[in-house]
Order: sequence, then C-alpha cells, then structure tokens
Amino acid sequence: MNMNGNVLQRNISKVFPNRITATAAEIIILFLMGALAMFLHAKLRIPMHLPGRNGLIFMMIVVSACTASEYSFSASIICLGSASLLLATNLGFSDPFMPVVYLLLGFFIDLFLGIARAIRSNVFIIAVASGLSWMLIPVIRTGVSFISGFTYNSLMGGIAYPLFTHFIFGFVGGLIGAVLIYLAGKSQK
Repeated sequence: MNMNGNVLQRNISKVFPNRITATAAEIIILFLMGALAMFLHAKLRIPMHLPGRNGLIFMMIVVSACTASEYSFSASIICLGSASLLLATNLGFSDPFMPVVYLLLGFFIDLFLGIARAIRSNVFIIAVASGLSWMLIPVIRTGVSFISGFTYNSLMGGIAYPLFTHFIFGFVGGLIGAVLIYLAGKSQK
C-alpha cells in the first residue's frame, strides 16, 4: 500500500507485475495447451476405431483452458498452437489439411462457447457446445474433400455416423473439462 491508501500494482499480482505481462503469459499458456493437446492426440492412440475418439482428450484440454481463461478468443489461440505444431513437426498424420481444420475448429469453439456462456454458463450447456464444435470436424472435412478431392476414411460410409460419434466424444470431453474447472473453482472457495 502506498501513502495515499491505494494498493500497489506489484502487490495485486505477485506472479506478473503488470497487465501486459499477464496477458502475454496467458496467451503463451493457451498456445502451449493447444500444442500439448495435439501432441497427446498424436501420441496417445486410443484403440477404439471410432471417428472422433480423440475429441475426448482434445476437448477436455480445450474446454478446461477456455473455461479458465478470461479471453473470448482462447480456443482460437489453443487451436493455433495445435495447427502450429502440426505445421512444424511430422506427428504421423496423413491429412495435409489438418492445420486448417483445427484453425476453423478454434473459431467455432469460440463461437459456440460464447453462445453457451450467453445462454447460461453451466457444465451441461458448455458440454453441448463442445460436442457441437467437435462435430464440425466431419462437416469441415466433407467441405475439404469436396473442394480438394482428398478422401477421408472416416467419411467413406457417409457423414451421419461420424457426426454422431464426434458429438459424443466432444460432449464427454467438454463435460470432463468443464467439471474439472468447476471443481477447481469450488475447491478455491
């Protein structure tokens, strides 16, 4: 506290001395969370053989990071981290359009989570928004396939089944992520 009774800025945040540093740190953490989510997506091969199964872990990380963040564009930063890792390294994916898919995914996650928060910010609504966001991957891939001619094995039998499985895995992953942040908030109180 200074002499006129106001709290000094450095006492408010012992970790980050000013708002610019805190903002930069949060953006870097979000970016790294996206890289981590993509790394786990590449290295943890879940042997379920269902389209969208990686949404369980990916959306858990994204939703928990977005829910904890104060920025409305946090999913875009996270997915930018995922797309950057895809562009910088060979993680074993054969889809050349995957970085574009994840950049679009980030935009839609921000959009749907923004709508969910505007309606009512509860765990179930956030999970539905998460499922709808992850469900857009087969839709985006259908558009990419139509424009480029690139074929996706998950779409060979049609789009209905991949839509359903992507929604379920995105919903469950988002639900887990939202519950984790909710429980972390309750434990702090």
